[in-house]
Amino acid sequence: MPLTLPCGGDGRKVDAVVYLVDAYDKERFAESKKELDALLSDEALANVPFLVLGNKIDIPYAASEDELRYHLGLTNFTTGKGKVNLADSNVRPLEVFMCSIVRKMGYGDGFKWLSQYIK
Repeated sequence: MPLTLPCGGDGRKVDAVVYLVDAYDKERFAESKKELDALLSDEALANVPFLVLGNKIDIPYAASEDELRYHLGLTNFTTGKGKVNLADSNVRPLEVFMCSIVRKMGYGDGFKWLSQYIK
């Protein structure tokens, strides 16, 4: 069962959401999509940037980035990995980065991307 923490309801401000998905555990992608959809539709998080990290890419047969995007329903909804000016567009920053926490790779790029949207 995914761990979902309450956010914003008690007066605290949420600056960003980092959503970590096990890219190797493909059987739980539907569950991960359901949880992510709930967060993305939460009114308290409407303007909050989302970083989705697909972890465990060091394991053979882990999902590719395209496969993870597809199963999470994000194929046409991400905003780009470069510096994207979204100030005038009213679009929430949302991007997928693949990583391996144990190999210490990939997540740094994700957090660097995310940092440009945190005020």
